[in-house]
Amino acid sequence: MSIDGKRRTASAAFIVLLILAVFWPSPVVDANRLCCHAALPIDDLSFLGREAPSWDIVFWCLTGLLVIAIIQSAESRDFGEAWRVVRASRVVIPRGAIVLLVVGAALVAITWMTLDAPITAWGERIQSDTIEDWIRITNRLGGGMNPAMIVIFFLLAGVAYRRRRWIAIAVAMAIAGLGGGILAQIVKFAVGRARPELWLGPFTHARASATSFPSGHTVGAFALAAVLVFASRSLPLRIIAMLVAIAVGLSRILAFRHWTSDVLASALIGIAVAWATTRSVITVTSESESRP
Repeated sequence: MSIDGKRRTASAAFIVLLILAVFWPSPVVDANRLCCHAALPIDDLSFLGREAPSWDIVFWCLTGLLVIAIIQSAESRDFGEAWRVVRASRVVIPRGAIVLLVVGAALVAITWMTLDAPITAWGERIQSDTIEDWIRITNRLGGGMNPAMIVIFFLLAGVAYRRRRWIAIAVAMAIAGLGGGILAQIVKFAVGRARPELWLGPFTHARASATSFPSGHTVGAFALAAVLVFASRSLPLRIIAMLVAIAVGLSRILAFRHWTSDVLASALIGIAVAWATTRSVITVTSESESRP
């Protein structure tokens, strides 16, 4: 098989694995309902790595098989390439990212004062079993092990199939996700805003463990998605990444975990961090490769 064929096969297998991660352990529950009817300590509400970690062994075995298959079919095993990408990077803060945050702060303030309560009330009115199922699945996309799995796949496949751009994307996503997450926690501690589900009102100060502003799920989702938007050469991948990030943000509002202004601010933070990280890692790395 050609190296391009290996890349496509590995990508397809990983997409299947990622979908399985979102729905896990539903396949086990459904199979049990069809044939075994055994008493299981898991149900459709269980979450990979959360409610029933002992049952996740099956999933991680499947993940291990994919990793072994990629390594066995690898054209290269030089993981030092990731470190060389990091060393080639330079800190670059685009002016556009700063403008985005400044203008975004005004939009967040307007949303905070005018739209938070009405949109949360609208979310109450449209609640249904279908909406709750969609919220649960979408929340899983932005949490758990899924972000880490995406980063690791780009790194592993990039090394195995000699795609330095994939390695750079993995490094950029890791830095953007980590940087955005740290920034989100600092802002959470400083602002201390109560979550909508606490019914204390959008301007009530909350303890640090119950803060709403910003949304860590949304920051992470937009940080990873925006890296792909800025760096990927695949238009379908860029569109899907951004749609998934938007869905994660919307689900946090409809789950009453965050106000609309929280999600808007989180999206802007994620995009700005990804913009700076992409310029620092991928653009600078590409420029260094093109020099004689």
